[in-house]
Amino acid sequence: MVCLLAVATVPIARGDDTFQEFDVRVAAVAFVALLAALVQGWSWLVPAAIALAGGSYALELAIDDAPLDVAVPVVAVGLLLAAELAYWSLDERSRVPGDPGQGLRRAALVALGAMGALVVASALLALVDEVRGRGIALDLAGAVATVAVVVMVLATARDQSSSGS
Repeated sequence: MVCLLAVATVPIARGDDTFQEFDVRVAAVAFVALLAALVQGWSWLVPAAIALAGGSYALELAIDDAPLDVAVPVVAVGLLLAAELAYWSLDERSRVPGDPGQGLRRAALVALGAMGALVVASALLALVDEVRGRGIALDLAGAVATVAVVVMVLATARDQSSSGS
């Protein structure tokens, strides 16, 4: 919840007054959605909460029309951690005891994934800063990469939900 709130406050702090009024409502809906997901055990609300927080950040970047935001890797890690920790909390609701040390292994994997995401996002940000090209080929490559990331996230979520059941 803290990671989601931290990500949701970034566009609120940066936006103008009109955007802040809008984004406070979006952040509140994201927070309530994540809270409902954790309290009620509705795992389908976790992606909605993450998408709302990430979407408001993306909208603020689009409205601001900033050339390049160096906070993107940190925001990406915040969204990743919010999702991972939310799903971990939902997994802990089961009454099946885990193996000894399972929590520590999972914490290490989440931390390793967060560090990996930070490195990859930072490398992509540096690459984008160097390329700064225009054209349909670059737009198409970006769209294909975005679709690939979404497919990988959905496949990972499906694998986690099928192995958790």
